[in-house]
Amino acid sequence: MSRMYVRGAAIALIIAVGACDDSPTDVGDLSQAEAEALAEVVGAQVINGAFGATQQGAPAAGPAAVTVTYDESVSFTGDCELGGTVSVDAELQGQMDDETGEGTLSFELTQIHDGCVGEADDGTVFTLDGAPSVTAQLDMEVAQEMFAFDGSFMGAVDWTAADQREGTCTIDVTFSMDVNAGMQSGSSTMQGSVCGIDFSKSLSIS
Repeated sequence: MSRMYVRGAAIALIIAVGACDDSPTDVGDLSQAEAEALAEVVGAQVINGAFGATQQGAPAAGPAAVTVTYDESVSFTGDCELGGTVSVDAELQGQMDDETGEGTLSFELTQIHDGCVGEADDGTVFTLDGAPSVTAQLDMEVAQEMFAFDGSFMGAVDWTAADQREGTCTIDVTFSMDVNAGMQSGSSTMQGSVCGIDFSKSLSIS
C-alpha cells in the first residue's frame, strides 16, 4: 500500500491552502494567519498519520488475495517533515483493492508530537509538542486517482515559532476534501476554531 502513502502529499497540499486567511487579528503572540498556519501543520500530520497507519496496519495477504480487509489497531512513531517525531495510535477499518488501490477506510487517530517540525504553505515553521495530544477521525474513499476525505481533528499542542516565540494552542477543525492526486487539484472546505479564532474557508484548487 505504499502507493497510497506517497499520494498523501497532494492531500496535505489541499489542507495547506484551505487554511489560509489574511485577517490581521492577533491571538496572544500569534496573528490569525500564523494561527491558521499552525492548524495547517497539525492537519498535515493528521493526514500523514492516516497514510502511515494504512501502511502499518495492512494485513498479510495470500498470493490470490485482491481485496484487503482492515480491522486493526496500530501504534508507531513517524518522522516529521523537518525533524522530530510524532507518535500515533490508530484504529482503522475498511477494505481496499490491493491491485487498483480503490476502497474505503475509516480512521481514529491519537497523535503526540515530540519536537515535530513542520512548515506551512506560506513558509511559516512551527515546532510542536503534545499538550497533551491531538485526536482525529477521518473517512476516506479512493477511486483511481481520486480521494474523498471527511474528517475532524481537535486537541492542543505546545508550539515554538522560528523566532523562538512559544505558547499553547487549542485546535478544533472539521474538513471535507475531494482531490485528484494525479493532477494535484481538487476542492476543500474547512471550519472550526484555531487558537481561539473561528474561521470557515472553501477553496477550489487547479
